[in-house]
Amino acid sequence: MDPVNEIRCAVEVRADAETRGRRLVGTLMRYGTAGVEGRERFAPGALRWPDTGIVIDRQHNGRMPIMRVVPEVRGDSVVLDAPLPDTAAGRDAAREIRDGLFTGLSIEFRALRQRYERGVRVVTDALLLGAGLVHNPSYAASTAELRSRGSRRRNLYL
Repeated sequence: MDPVNEIRCAVEVRADAETRGRRLVGTLMRYGTAGVEGRERFAPGALRWPDTGIVIDRQHNGRMPIMRVVPEVRGDSVVLDAPLPDTAAGRDAAREIRDGLFTGLSIEFRALRQRYERGVRVVTDALLLGAGLVHNPSYAASTAELRSRGSRRRNLYL
């Protein structure tokens, strides 16, 4: 069996009035962008996932699931946009995002095909297995945003 890999990715986390301050909006992967160490990137269209979606959990702890979401492709990115559930886990996640404990997302994937270009691993086909809310995303351009209706936008650049 191929190993499961983790990579931390760009994300925006938003609170809005319609979901009582609990909306998770994020970019799971921007194709063609290398991670912080510059040793890995994903070719356009490389990620796929089950029709039932993926589980978002805390720090990749499968015993602490928060929600299930079906990602979508928008341009050169794989994104998610879903309300956090009105459960203890969803409310806790919203509070911890607001407090700055979680600032990004990290994906779990299994690489099915890859190649190397000048020492950089280029993943050309991978199964997206899940994502974790994390405090230290690996992509330099990762941002976290909290937003509620009528409030100013706050960006954290990581």
